[in-house]
Amino acid sequence: MDLRLQNKRVLVTGSTQGIGYGIAEGFLKEGAQVCLTGKLKNHMRKAKIALQRQFGADRVLGLCGDLTSSDVLNRLVRFIRKHWEGLDVLILNLGSGRSVPGLLSDPNEWQRVWKLNVVSAMETLARAESLLECGKAPAVVLIGSIAGMEAIGAPLTYGAAKAGLLHSMKACSLLLGKKNIRINMVAPGNVLFENGTWDVKLRENRDQVLRMLDERVPLRRFGTVEEISGAVAFLASERAGFITGSCLVVDGGQSRSI
Repeated sequence: MDLRLQNKRVLVTGSTQGIGYGIAEGFLKEGAQVCLTGKLKNHMRKAKIALQRQFGADRVLGLCGDLTSSDVLNRLVRFIRKHWEGLDVLILNLGSGRSVPGLLSDPNEWQRVWKLNVVSAMETLARAESLLECGKAPAVVLIGSIAGMEAIGAPLTYGAAKAGLLHSMKACSLLLGKKNIRINMVAPGNVLFENGTWDVKLRENRDQVLRMLDERVPLRRFGTVEEISGAVAFLASERAGFITGSCLVVDGGQSRSI
């Protein structure tokens, strides 16, 4: 199926490694132009060089900075406007599940996880709205988690933040729909990639991880970055033109809620 993403202008936040990098690569394979973002200069340099070599320097932009900073967000909007004038697709991937277990989180940790996973996404969306209004069939896709839909043993702070992000997406679909901007979410389950959480856990206790997959995931395996990227690309494409306010779960059947 041709997703009709050729020459689309795509911003992917948190995209110098892991799932974000895979999403950026997926859009480039579909013929889109992509802007990467990341906080660490060495990660940005490696990601940008690798993708430019594969897809061409003219199709890959990159801006380094911490997107939890309002100044950096403002700089990002100016950067996109300068190079592209508008934006067709916004992928809000910035976030992290790393936190402390149980009820050990103090107020500072709650605020840190909430800001990283929810506030940064909503602030980015608010600033990018004018860019999306200049786009063709503009679409937004947020990267959530099944931890925001069910209590699956993830850190409380992370699950609560992703639940808040899911609600924010639903609410924004009402606001943005009036401007013909679609917004949806992909909620991954357990995704394996190099140096990711599950890669580390496999090295630490392979038998326990494999037992978890066998007991909790009907498909009895990890998801891949490519499977997440494919779901994101579909929701961002005009093939999904009548879909907004929806959450697409990609978890091998792990979650059970309706």
